[in-house]
Amino acid sequence: MPGTAATLCLIGSPAIANYGGFDTTAKVPVGTIVNVQDPVYGGQELIYLKMPVSQAARVGAVLAYDVAASYTASLVANTTLLGKPVAFLKNALTSLATAQFGWGVIAGSCPVWCNANIAADTGLGIVASGQGGALAAGKSILNARVTLPSTTAFVKANTQAVNGSKFLQVLNSDNLFVGQAVTGTNMGAAVNLITAINADGVSIAVSVDSTATGASSVTFTNADATHFFNTVTCNRPMMQGPIT
Repeated sequence: MPGTAATLCLIGSPAIANYGGFDTTAKVPVGTIVNVQDPVYGGQELIYLKMPVSQAARVGAVLAYDVAASYTASLVANTTLLGKPVAFLKNALTSLATAQFGWGVIAGSCPVWCNANIAADTGLGIVASGQGGALAAGKSILNARVTLPSTTAFVKANTQAVNGSKFLQVLNSDNLFVGQAVTGTNMGAAVNLITAINADGVSIAVSVDSTATGASSVTFTNADATHFFNTVTCNRPMMQGPIT
């Protein structure tokens, strides 16, 4: 995702970026759809949704929504033949007991949270609440296809680390998002993940303390051993409906 906010065709709307948080009051009407130009993924269409209360969710989580529920999203159920429209969460969601509002991707390319690596040019389905994965009967996510597997990685040269600190300085945060795995010189040996990206676009927080001070090339991968973020291209995706 970009280090700078995508440009909206809507005056007064909140900025959208990989450091974006969620609104505690709706800044635009829920259900609003906008076209944006993401510096990394290109053109996207986004929908503004009310997020589920007391629910954390990862970047790319699969959300179900509809007008009957007043555009209140939920993690899509692991159920066959739902026939519901879905969106892919733009930013990581922190659990709050009060309402939050934010964006989901409904057209274009974006990372999608999955339970496994999926080969490029492959369809995907739902395998758990809000989570994509391999195709399964009656659980296909229609109008969506994997275009880059979660093995996709990005190397950031001259990444600055400080011994004992969880903060890194990168030249830019293009292609980075919360949840990516972090490996390289000065990085901790344990599973290390991006936990936050600052609005300046060059300061990021990770989950493991750095082991030395200095600059090095650091690799950011779209997967760890448990969570896999396959890049998906979609156009108004929805869950498979009745087939008989």
